[in-house]
Amino acid sequence: MANQRTISSELAAVVERARVAAQEAGELRSTPARLPNAGLSPEASAALADWLLSGDYGRAVAEIVADDPDLATQ
Repeated sequence: MANQRTISSELAAVVERARVAAQEAGELRSTPARLPNAGLSPEASAALADWLLSGDYGRAVAEIVADDPDLATQ
């Protein structure tokens, strides 16, 4: 059985009102944003994926945050 997320009709109405207000205020993009790696070569994308999957990225972030804990919330 698939796990489907649902929200109440009241919450859906609040979200839609907020979306309309943001659009009217010019706060929404007219087109979706590009993916962060959209401008990278396939080789660079593969290297970043390898870095992430190896755990080295997480270790680097943990080391940096250990030096400056305020970065953990930014």
